[in-house]
Amino acid sequence: MRRRTVLGAAGGLVVLGGGGYLGWELFAPERATRVDEERSMASATDGTRGVEVLKRGEFVGKAGHRCSGTVELARDDTGLFLQFRDYEQTPGPDVFCYLTPATDPDTTEAIEAGVKTLVDGGADGGEMTKTGTFTQSLSAGVDVDATNGVGIWCDRFATPFGAATLSPVG
Repeated sequence: MRRRTVLGAAGGLVVLGGGGYLGWELFAPERATRVDEERSMASATDGTRGVEVLKRGEFVGKAGHRCSGTVELARDDTGLFLQFRDYEQTPGPDVFCYLTPATDPDTTEAIEAGVKTLVDGGADGGEMTKTGTFTQSLSAGVDVDATNGVGIWCDRFATPFGAATLSPVG
């Protein structure tokens, strides 16, 4: 994300501060990267167990932001991962993904109780700037039983962009 400092006036009124123009920051998030990459099911004849979907949820936009798509907490022979399908969100600064014990992680308390998950290929070291279908590997320390929601959260402004309640599959 690039930050730009803007000097000037609002509505024709010049705002002065300390003998100069009052400046403010505008945030210009990097363009979202649309991807279409999905872990495929392994063949039953090759001795691997393939992909096992453990929990699934649908994103709902929060606080006036758009957030949609499906997320699955899954496991394959390489470990745990999140599978985002047809994922879209409103772009914003410092938006990250959190795995939480809360089923509707849209408060500061719910997010702070969660685990920040940096997205490979996301802007600025892991922001949620990817859209479409993609996977994100998770650390082996993720507790599947204690993970009940996925929150999309703006760290800078402590604002929810979206949330998905994870329900067991099967």
